Amino acid sequence: MSRIQKSMLGAFIGASSAGMWLVVDLLLPEPIGDYLLFLIMGVVHMVIGWQVARLVGKHKERSIRETSNSIKTSDV
Repeated sequence: MSRIQKSMLGAFIGASSAGMWLVVDLLLPEPIGDYLLFLIMGVVHMVIGWQVARLVGKHKERSIRETSNSIKTSDV
């Protein structure tokens, strides 16, 4: 996937998620809806952050394994 396609996909996902939050804000009742929306947004962003951190951890583990496998006994 090219850089432009990734950028367009990211922009589409960002715009659709922002639109989703706006629709949820309009559907929820006014005094309690804002608190509920902020709570839901916090939970969703925590889950997203957890998944990103998990993916970064897997990438680091894979790179560490590859470097340790590439060292040969004749190199030491």
